[in-house]
Amino acid sequence: MRRRSAGKRERIKTRRIGQVIDQVAAWKKYYNGHTDYHGKQIKLSLNEAAEKVGVPKKSLDDYYLQLRMGKSYGFNFEAHKNDNFGVLRTFIKNMGEKKSNLKNTQD
Repeated sequence: MRRRSAGKRERIKTRRIGQVIDQVAAWKKYYNGHTDYHGKQIKLSLNEAAEKVGVPKKSLDDYYLQLRMGKSYGFNFEAHKNDNFGVLRTFIKNMGEKKSNLKNTQD
């Protein structure tokens, strides 16, 4: 994240889907454990891994959930990897509404 001169973080407003996928993958890799260059297994907590990636844990939790939901709804990540993350959020929202409408119609 970018830093302001007063020491506060400046919010990055737009993240790309491909960038988020890479950040979540790195976060999970640090959490699940990886081998350093000395051959030693290193496993970090979720918070430590988030600090290492440079993204707040709360954001990474949300991104992970959104990515899982997108996968379950059949979102085409490859075609949209350069789009803003909001495209995925909108897709999930629309799919949830369709699912809800289908459920209400069947009742």
